[in-house]
Amino acid sequence: MKSIFHTSLLFMRNGATIVGLITAVLFQVFFNFIWLSGYDQVNARMTQLAVTIVNEDGNEAEPVAKSLATNLDFEIKPSGSMEEARQLLTDRDVYMIIEIPSGFMQRAGDLSRPVSVKYVMNESNVATVKSVMQTVSAQVTAALNREVQQNSIHHMLDQSGMAAEQANVLAQGLSSRVEADVERVNPVQNFAFSMVPMLIVTATFTGAMLLGMNLQKVSGELSSKTGKWERFWARNMINLGAAFIVSLVGASMMHLMGVSSVDGWWMLWLFQWLITLTFLFVAQLSLLLLGNAGAWLNSALLPLLMLTSGSTIPRDVLPDFYQQIGHYLPATYAVEGMMNLVLGGNGIHRDVLLLTVIGTSTLVLGVLYTWIRRSVPARSDMSLESKPAETPAVMAGNLPSPDHG
Repeated sequence: MKSIFHTSLLFMRNGATIVGLITAVLFQVFFNFIWLSGYDQVNARMTQLAVTIVNEDGNEAEPVAKSLATNLDFEIKPSGSMEEARQLLTDRDVYMIIEIPSGFMQRAGDLSRPVSVKYVMNESNVATVKSVMQTVSAQVTAALNREVQQNSIHHMLDQSGMAAEQANVLAQGLSSRVEADVERVNPVQNFAFSMVPMLIVTATFTGAMLLGMNLQKVSGELSSKTGKWERFWARNMINLGAAFIVSLVGASMMHLMGVSSVDGWWMLWLFQWLITLTFLFVAQLSLLLLGNAGAWLNSALLPLLMLTSGSTIPRDVLPDFYQQIGHYLPATYAVEGMMNLVLGGNGIHRDVLLLTVIGTSTLVLGVLYTWIRRSVPARSDMSLESKPAETPAVMAGNLPSPDHG
């Protein structure tokens, strides 16, 4: 027992153990703070999801359309035609189209047959959106039933002088005359496929964090043998090769599990390669700027990327602070692109462009930092370059990295 206790003390005296304990604690701090603050009051903010109402029945149905827009507890975006509305839906600027079809009011007055309202939903979204929009369609149908019922009663009273009691009896048969005609764009038959965007963000950035930490350690161990530029570009050559291999394995696994891309497997692989390389550059920049402490910054980035990317809930219902941050983080465009590729959408050109911009920017910042650090008059860096490190490798986690000036 004494030997076990003594060995435990030896573990605790090692800097790597302390760093590991701090990292475990910080994961709890980061995930709890970022996720609980980001998801706070999400249900109340579901009204920020946007829908659009298209009135194809002209002026006659305008009061009905205005009544729906007023009473729906969701953001209403205007659209003048179904073509415009479908584009908004494909771009995920709205999450459902409510179409009042041509001749709706005329058919509503015909008591011999039901009248339908069309709902168009884009299932190339997180599962939360599908559930919420189904609830909205049921609410709208019920509201239209009440509206049609009221108009029909008034019409009959005006035309035939029917007594109010008789009208109320007849109204019970009119209460369910409006039917929902639901069209699903990009239908998702397998729930697992809708989880692919979140899988990509979580698995890829976690892998990028771990690879970056190990490359940082190796770079420190090689500081007495090679120059900073050689180590910097060697790291990025390894990043390039790692992105190739990791994305190839990931895309192949998805193919084996039945996940397909609307643009073919090759495009799925190449896009995942771009995502992986960008994540590697982002994780690397944290380590270059902060040394081994950059691993803690990456630990904070992981929950932030997952939250702001829109892989779990729509970004529209996040607090404004997190929505704004999401515009500058690569996971947002990784998720959007994966949704477009796997679930269907408007193509990945914009996502490829923005991922390339972010990846290139982080690489350039890494180059600039390496150049500036070399321009600083030699002090500790020179001593580290000129002699082998005396600190054991296991202690590297507790000391600034030689690559961090």
